[in-house]
Amino acid sequence: MRNGEDCVKVTRTEIDGVPVFWASGGTADGYRVALLFRVGQSDETLARSGITHLVEHLALHRVGQPEHHYNGTVDSVTTAFFTEGDGDEVVRFLGTVCGALREPPLDRLEAEKQILRTEAAGRSPGAAGRLLLWRYGAAGYGLQGYEELGLPAHTAEDVTAWTARWFTRANAALAVVGGPPPAGLRLDLPDGARVPPPAPTSALPQTPAYFNSQVNGVGLSAVVPRATAGNVFATLLQRRLHRALRLDDALSYNVQVGYSPRDGEMAHIVAFADGLAEAHPRLTQEFVDEIERIADEPVPDAELREAVSIHRARLDQPEVAGALTMSSCWNELMGAPDRTYEEILLDLDGLTPGDVREVARTVRDSALLMVPDGQEPHVDRYVPAPGSSVVAVRGETFDRADPEAGHLHLIVGPTGVTSMTGPSLGTVRYDSCAAVLAWPDGARALIGLDGITVHIEPNRWIGADGLPARIDRMVPADRVVPMPARPDEDIPERPETAPARPKPGRRRSAPRFRLPFGLRRGTAWDDPCLAAVLPQVGAGRLDAGLELLSRSRPLPELRGFYLDRLSRAAAGHSDRLDALAAARPDDPDVHLWLGGTLIREAWNVRGGARAKDVTEERFAQFWLILAGAGEPLYRAAELLPEDPVPWNCLQLHAMGLQLGRLELDRIWRELKDRHGGLYCGHYTRAQALCGKWCGSDAEVLEFAESAVEAAEPGDPLTAMLPVALLENGIGSEDGVKAYLSSRPETHAALGAAADKWLTHMADHPRTREAHHLFGAAFYYAGDHDRARHHLSQAGMTLTDGLPWGYWPRPARTYKEARRAVGLR
Repeated sequence: MRNGEDCVKVTRTEIDGVPVFWASGGTADGYRVALLFRVGQSDETLARSGITHLVEHLALHRVGQPEHHYNGTVDSVTTAFFTEGDGDEVVRFLGTVCGALREPPLDRLEAEKQILRTEAAGRSPGAAGRLLLWRYGAAGYGLQGYEELGLPAHTAEDVTAWTARWFTRANAALAVVGGPPPAGLRLDLPDGARVPPPAPTSALPQTPAYFNSQVNGVGLSAVVPRATAGNVFATLLQRRLHRALRLDDALSYNVQVGYSPRDGEMAHIVAFADGLAEAHPRLTQEFVDEIERIADEPVPDAELREAVSIHRARLDQPEVAGALTMSSCWNELMGAPDRTYEEILLDLDGLTPGDVREVARTVRDSALLMVPDGQEPHVDRYVPAPGSSVVAVRGETFDRADPEAGHLHLIVGPTGVTSMTGPSLGTVRYDSCAAVLAWPDGARALIGLDGITVHIEPNRWIGADGLPARIDRMVPADRVVPMPARPDEDIPERPETAPARPKPGRRRSAPRFRLPFGLRRGTAWDDPCLAAVLPQVGAGRLDAGLELLSRSRPLPELRGFYLDRLSRAAAGHSDRLDALAAARPDDPDVHLWLGGTLIREAWNVRGGARAKDVTEERFAQFWLILAGAGEPLYRAAELLPEDPVPWNCLQLHAMGLQLGRLELDRIWRELKDRHGGLYCGHYTRAQALCGKWCGSDAEVLEFAESAVEAAEPGDPLTAMLPVALLENGIGSEDGVKAYLSSRPETHAALGAAADKWLTHMADHPRTREAHHLFGAAFYYAGDHDRARHHLSQAGMTLTDGLPWGYWPRPARTYKEARRAVGLR
């Protein structure tokens, strides 16, 4: 270990307004220097990426071929120019680089682009690049996962402007190893401003998360505070993974763990372990187990001391002077506090197992796992990272020219484009488009800031000849990346005869079944205003419906009920609502009604049958219509932020498009933040938590019991219990009667829930609906006395859905239940 006299001391000075950090301990030839600038890949945009690298190449070309070594690098947040040599060589090198940055050799522009393209051909973003792309998207720190797509488009004016903005004296720092800066050193750079590192973007709604990739191993990235504990943790993790995966179980040949600062406050930890395909299941499990173990169990003190000794040994190496001066430059540019050699040693010696465990838990909680295709973490805390979109654009729909392609659709609208494969969506909005790759033959690839990419081959879509020009007009010009011409064999051929475009399978209204004598379809609550408006809406006169919705804004329960009934009445008129929405872009009511009506039209197409009984063609039309509801519903939520009703509709949208539990949970949180007791919101949430959707019998029952407990006396929200019981019973093997009649404790809870409502019952839009639900549950449980009371209050109206709409003949089933309990 170095003694006090041998400690590396970094001294700060200044030359021409540029901070300079120097230390003794150079090479036999004299000096090692590095001129750093606070600019890197993360400061670019995807469509114009590569410009910093281009500037670095142009500046170094001016240096020529001196005998001493020199180089340049561009990383995420810095650009560096390095050299080694005697004092005169260092002075000449830095003077030449600064001169080239003041006046770039633009005559070399195309030649250096060619060199950079050649360099890129032998380079791959690798596992680390993919992890960054999935974490940050197609912007900022995620750009390390992409090629330098913007190189072909850069002009001399671009280079000049970029250099003048970023390569300035205020945005630079110099590291010198070998003693004080040599005499005569000048850093003649233009004036400018210090630019802080960019704020991180995010493509992850939640961590820890994972994604699948065609990769021969398992990778991880995490974000931790930039500190000694994180650096030492990376060493501990490296040793543990190497021991477990290579030495003990021979699952991996190469295990790598790296720690690198992201900005002044945070750092990345990236790990990767390779493995053969047959080892992927065990490799994934044991890799994740090590991450869990090091977070759950304190690191033994002896193991920590071993890792600390490795870091102390690095501080005894001759290269430490260069590392410390570079670190001082980096901290200066990032606005981070600097540390001396002695402070680093004190940090190392003061580390405790608790410090490392805290980092380990941060790693686990912020982790993004990359696992081979077909694998997934066996620990429930990891959620799938979004590889698709949750909202489609509204616009013109194009069908594939090759009918054997299956249920594929392309939607192009005024706000963006969406590709659909079954229910899976890929959407890129024009206002959040990172780049559009434009080929001369008309092909386009739109890359969103979230990393979602939509590829468009006009030859594959019916009537898509004008799409390239249409897209190019909508996207900002600085997002378009001209691509070189493709070989003819790479361009899809257009079918000689395109198939006729299928007609939409949309139904004008819900299927109607004949009602037995005496029964009528009610509005579930006697509302004369609604009763007067519904016939007008059914006839296509929509203004009265919009006025009714507008008046309901302060009353969420009434608004949700009105929307349900108005959407049913407007089914088949969504084209008129679409035109109204275009004419009234800032009207939340028309957007809400449009979204609700499209959901109704979609479910009318699908029908109420179980999924196994719905044809592929009907599912395809169902998904296509349903996808169109997302954009207007989010617009309604944006225009009226306190309204919970759009979020209830978005629950139905997410369920039908199979967007997954994570998205459903997010939507539910948004709804509850606006109205914790909305009846229709709870009803839809109960549906989502059923075993046939995204939950289980136990989960929906627990949800219903919680709703009953939270409900105020007199609130029909207590009807969530019969909702859960009926759903579970109808889905059980023994049938609903056996399910409900064989559970005395359930029957008691059902009675208590009904009494809580009836004791203080107040007017509510869902009163009759709740009577139907309780009446059916008591009927199937064999409690005809209670059933008689509720069904008598329900009267001769018939509601859709639960409890009678799940049967092939709902009206007959209801009439039979009424007769069984002694009603006519």
